Amino acid sequence: MRQWLSPDTERAAALLEAHPDYRILRSLPPLDLLPLPAAEGRVRTAAVLDTETTSLDPATGHIIELAICHVSFDARGRIVGIGPVQDWLEDPGYPLPPQIAALTGLTDADLAGRRIDDAAALDLLSGADLIVAHNASFDAAWIERRNPSVAGKPWVCSLKDIDWRGHGYEGRQLGALLGEVAGFFNTRHRADADVAALVALLATTLPSGRTACSEMILSAQRPTVRLIANGAPFEVKDRLKARGYRWNPKIRCWWIEVAGSATDDERAWLAAEAGCHRPTLREITWHQRHRT
Repeated sequence: MRQWLSPDTERAAALLEAHPDYRILRSLPPLDLLPLPAAEGRVRTAAVLDTETTSLDPATGHIIELAICHVSFDARGRIVGIGPVQDWLEDPGYPLPPQIAALTGLTDADLAGRRIDDAAALDLLSGADLIVAHNASFDAAWIERRNPSVAGKPWVCSLKDIDWRGHGYEGRQLGALLGEVAGFFNTRHRADADVAALVALLATTLPSGRTACSEMILSAQRPTVRLIANGAPFEVKDRLKARGYRWNPKIRCWWIEVAGSATDDERAWLAAEAGCHRPTLREITWHQRHRT
């Protein structure tokens, strides 16, 4: 019996759940009610975080909400302990863009005079062995710009470091995965709610028999190779994009990251299909990954 739901409600849900024409989603429970296994082997700490911002550009925008939760994971990559979710708001000094207010539900009045406790946030980040976010490349850019001392710490991405499609899941957004994988729903799009949702998702066991957290960490620890398509002609840009290459405006080049075993095949493709015979190759570990 789920302790955060009434017995009558849960009995009704169980009846529907047993019927093939219904699928039940339950509200996200308090994190301290999630069942966790006993630790095996070495235990490490991850800082699970989320940011809400005024724009997509950390050079011109501002963080308006930051939430961080310390979780402990064991040698098998399973979450074995969950700390409280720490959450801070910050006044950007100007009115919120309407689309951000609509997305988050935050108002200018909510943020007025508020300030993120940078010392407390940095203490949580520095005290973790790695940092986890859903779409980590977005959050890493904001966090490392604000706290340069954490640059180089391993970042792990629950969006990209798990092969969700390979497990048969259609969604990749956090809310969709929370429902499809964990069977929960969360109606708030706020940093603290998203962190709680991500922790619950990572604690869920996948069809492989491993937890999402375990699969994510195993994947993230494997080195990859980044190929930068130097000198690729403009007319092949659509071909590169279709292949999965991304544009880096800082160096004005297309790039892709592949498993080390796929490097030779990718170089051959670049030469034959994109006219790039001397790409730059860089080995990438989780100390550099998810940064452009």
